[in-house]
Amino acid sequence: MKNFIIAILITLVVLASGSLFVVREGQRAIVIQFGKVQRDAETGDTKVFEPGLHFKLPFIDTVRQLDARIQTLDDSPDRFVTSEKKDLIVDSYVKWRIEDFARYYLSTNGGNKLQAEALLKQKVNNGLRTEFGSRTIAQIVSGERTELMEQAMIQASSSSDELGIEIVDVRVKQINLPTEVSNSIFQR
Repeated sequence: MKNFIIAILITLVVLASGSLFVVREGQRAIVIQFGKVQRDAETGDTKVFEPGLHFKLPFIDTVRQLDARIQTLDDSPDRFVTSEKKDLIVDSYVKWRIEDFARYYLSTNGGNKLQAEALLKQKVNNGLRTEFGSRTIAQIVSGERTELMEQAMIQASSSSDELGIEIVDVRVKQINLPTEVSNSIFQR
């Protein structure tokens, strides 16, 4: 009888520990039940768990914690062509955060940050390419630089909605001529 009570207590402890999960500050969690993102029964919206202690069904629900803070995508410089058909090397960065956790989870293959950044980089680069391609070098370097970044942010934001990502800011850090052009200028 004593062994039976100990076995029941151990089983209860395992079930209790399997039904609790903690969401840390700066994180948000979604619950995946049988491969589907769990939604609220009344509204149909995704259940997003705020920081704190929460309950789930043990062995049925799995919890996926996602970073809710503002992220920075700072990749290597890219080559862009202006309206004058001149090449520029542009170094830029993007500030972003997850807006729709379920859409982000589904579109990035389970919340894979590297895949999200690769998709976001493509979308931002397309916006920057469009903006650089419609301006001359003089317009890019002059006062239209802020307008260029705003337009690129608007274009990237409209296309990043399908990823569940909100673009907070797009900035151009540095604009250079390609090294072969710079070397020929210095030699002259």
